[in-house]
Amino acid sequence: MKKNHNIIRALQQCELFKHLPEDELDVIGNKAKMRQFFPDEVIVWQGNPSDSLFLITNGIVAVKRIINENEEQVLNYLMAGNTFGEIGILENKPRSATVAALSDVDVVVIRRADFIDILHQFPSVAIELAKMLGRYLVDSNRRRSRGNANVKLILLFDVFGSLGATSFGVSLARLLYQRTKNKTVYTEYPVPQKLIADLHISRKEKVYKHPGGFDILLSQEERLLTDKVRTTMMLDTLINDYENIIITLNENIDEDHDGNVDQDIAMMLDYAKQIIMFSPPEPSVWGHLEEIQRKLRKRIRTNETNIFTLINHCSEEYKDAVFPYQVDFQLPFLPVFPPLRDMHAKEVAIPEPLLDIFSTLADRLERTNNIAMYIPTTIDVDKQIDTTIYVEKTLNFFGARFGGATSKQAQGVWNSEQMGLVGETVYIVNSYVTQADLNKFLDEIIEYVKTIKVELKQEAMALEVNQKLTLI
Repeated sequence: MKKNHNIIRALQQCELFKHLPEDELDVIGNKAKMRQFFPDEVIVWQGNPSDSLFLITNGIVAVKRIINENEEQVLNYLMAGNTFGEIGILENKPRSATVAALSDVDVVVIRRADFIDILHQFPSVAIELAKMLGRYLVDSNRRRSRGNANVKLILLFDVFGSLGATSFGVSLARLLYQRTKNKTVYTEYPVPQKLIADLHISRKEKVYKHPGGFDILLSQEERLLTDKVRTTMMLDTLINDYENIIITLNENIDEDHDGNVDQDIAMMLDYAKQIIMFSPPEPSVWGHLEEIQRKLRKRIRTNETNIFTLINHCSEEYKDAVFPYQVDFQLPFLPVFPPLRDMHAKEVAIPEPLLDIFSTLADRLERTNNIAMYIPTTIDVDKQIDTTIYVEKTLNFFGARFGGATSKQAQGVWNSEQMGLVGETVYIVNSYVTQADLNKFLDEIIEYVKTIKVELKQEAMALEVNQKLTLI
């Protein structure tokens, strides 16, 4: 019974099955079994029959193509909640890749015939599978359409209006161009009418060449085209012509009764590398901010897109206001901030607090993946020790591979097989990394975690990759 309970709990965390009620999950659970794989153990070999669907419940696996005896290519890493094998089952073709365990890995396995029966018995699972395969196709087409272009799209959500997103966006475009010398553009959605008026730009201009070296794309009046087609054409143009793209959204992210959002915003979210939400320093808005973030996270790829919250003390009434919640950036009141109409001049200085924020954003544009290691302060389950030497060691280890790392202290609770529930102080060493560096060093990070686990005499160590926690 415990085994089936564990399977049901795993199914509830999976996109394919989580919408089903527990009695239906129980039916599926009876067709599944749990398996465990050890580090470096191959779960499936490329070329073998696609005879099962696998759902990862714990651990990290590498998906790779074996080219020859001495060469292999890592295609992807999968963690808890991810599935593999579904495409091979539908096509009834041999495995296209090898999947191997990097750590101890627990999986739920559903045999091919049982999975086909599930699709017939529960049409909603087939619908979710179709959505999943649709996302795979969209991702593939998106990568193909972009080729090798290293496009960076930043979306500024002026959630509450009149919080300086336009001035912020124009300044950010200017600084990104100065730093990268890559083609940079700023625009607004749905139309940059206020921007046109503030900068005294002729409405006849299609693209305004700013003296700071970047472009400002103005609204297009293509009366023969629908709004959706115009937005698609605009995005295609920007992605083909520019490396740095900043768009301020002057609309809220509202869902309809089916949970869908405006298609134009959905298209922009699909390409976004960063999303910056602007808010006043009013504690009463925090619940609304969290709700917007929840909606956004449902529609982005968390390993490709970062969401930041910026509290802007944009007027004198907010000068001394205190915002009690943890956010990414707080911009103080800037009485000397140049008005937008004066930002034509090359020599206009960007205030120092803005430069600090821009520097962080510029650095994080490439580093869209997050990796964190949890270091305990006990050994042998409940004996207190000073582990700061391991924190320093891990900071240096991460820093040497990813260019930097930070640490923070937190309170943790975990379930020990020997002692039951144990609470302790932990240190979290965190680093933001590029996809290339994640692919290059993840194997090494896991081996490092195993080494520290032995030295600290731990039952398990926690490693988090893109908000997915794995016990090593």
